[in-house]
Amino acid sequence: MKKPLIIILAVLVVLVLALIIVVNIVSADMNIEKDTEVVIEEGSGTAAIAETLQEAGVIKNSTYFRIFAQSNGIDSSLKAGRYDFPAGSYSVRDVCEMLILGGVSTDGELTVTIPEGLSVRETAELLADKGLGTVDNYLEYAAEGDFSQYSFIPGVGTEQEPATRLEGFLFPDTYQVDPTWSEEEIFNMLLDQFVTVWETNGFDEQAAEQGKTVNEVITMASIVEKEAKIDSDRPIIAGVFYNRLNLSTPMNLESCATIQFILGEPKVDLTYADLNIDNPYNTYQNPGLPPGPIACPGRASIEAALNPTESDYLYFRAKTDGSHRFSETFAEHTEYHEGDQ
Repeated sequence: MKKPLIIILAVLVVLVLALIIVVNIVSADMNIEKDTEVVIEEGSGTAAIAETLQEAGVIKNSTYFRIFAQSNGIDSSLKAGRYDFPAGSYSVRDVCEMLILGGVSTDGELTVTIPEGLSVRETAELLADKGLGTVDNYLEYAAEGDFSQYSFIPGVGTEQEPATRLEGFLFPDTYQVDPTWSEEEIFNMLLDQFVTVWETNGFDEQAAEQGKTVNEVITMASIVEKEAKIDSDRPIIAGVFYNRLNLSTPMNLESCATIQFILGEPKVDLTYADLNIDNPYNTYQNPGLPPGPIACPGRASIEAALNPTESDYLYFRAKTDGSHRFSETFAEHTEYHEGDQ
């Protein structure tokens, strides 16, 4: 009995080793010897995209690429377009990230995705990295441009550091951009999309009914955007902040996201010194909402700011899975629960 068992175990060991070797081979970086152009057609699924990339010599194995994309939950985020791969070394993750950001469309336009929660500076940096203008020109336009057609944009010189006048209003979405457009044209496109989303979703009417200005709604939405990681938490977090503001003796919002906005470079752990920074955006030191938005929120966060969940919660605490635990009292809030950060 022992000999057959030893043989079976030996075979299994050989198979496992072989599998490891194969995975290491197909997952290794791909060295492209010459500049390569790849066109991903509209409507292509992950399997078709993988085959196209393998045939072009950009990846080593289409099956591994498909498994990688699906297991990381990004298979539905891969975009059609024309992609240029300069000669060099590329990992499967590198290729996926390129296809998520988007390439040049087949009619010559560049597909650009602006994710939720970016500041104006971060948006400018993303666009500049795609070869669309310079960061300095974007920021100069944000500071000095004529935005009189947008009633919600503050006047020149009214912004308070570190914000720009356009903070909160460059709507996060996927855009087709003509590479010949100026920085002004591109920023105006993002502003126009904000107006479209604001009006077509009835956000303007909801805000008016609630007696809130555009700036108040987007400021709250921007804080929710930076605090929340999952959509179901957004209206609850908005409710917590409104509860604090509406107490007979209001509490400060005490949002770490506003401190991170002041710092500019995110920190893993904030210090007491950070919480005492003298800045109007410091919601630990200043009552009420900050002077304006701290990021550009997406549709879900705007909806949350206009439709907060009614509760008695005054506190929330991040959990390791990205969600939050909510509490009515500070004592409950400070208790440690399994899964808390």
